[in-house]
Amino acid sequence: MYGLDEKRKELLHFVEEVSEQEASVKPEEDRWSILEVLEHLYLMEQLIVYQINQALKQGDTQQATEKPIHKTTNRDYKVEAPEAVRPKGEFNTLNEAKEGLKKTREATLFLIHNKDEETLQNRVFPHPSFGDMNLEQWVEFIGWHELRHLDQMKEVKAHIHA
Repeated sequence: MYGLDEKRKELLHFVEEVSEQEASVKPEEDRWSILEVLEHLYLMEQLIVYQINQALKQGDTQQATEKPIHKTTNRDYKVEAPEAVRPKGEFNTLNEAKEGLKKTREATLFLIHNKDEETLQNRVFPHPSFGDMNLEQWVEFIGWHELRHLDQMKEVKAHIHA
């Protein structure tokens, strides 16, 4: 649904090839380790689920134009992560990270299960870069955001071995 499964499989496939030691190495002082990137993805999906839930409960019916969210994967544009989704060291192992990601994905799927397209298309909340996006686009964004950070994790792993 919304390409989430395929994108998550790609992410997990990469994570399977990462050792615990590689996962915790920061390529540079101001850059995230693979484990921190995974925590960011977990925090981000958790926040999106919360926002979608709020929009479903209290949101007014409104439309937003389709945004080019597939461009999320373009890492030429650096985006500073909002404080709420910056890693805080919540995960100590890859298994903890995978478990966290599994929980947030279950929450996402539970939330959108049995919601009709019209509802998801007629509630919006703002994205820091794209502006107002409807809930359907937000759900799809989760997958594109994961692919963006998959590229980042690949760079981190390559940097460790350079």
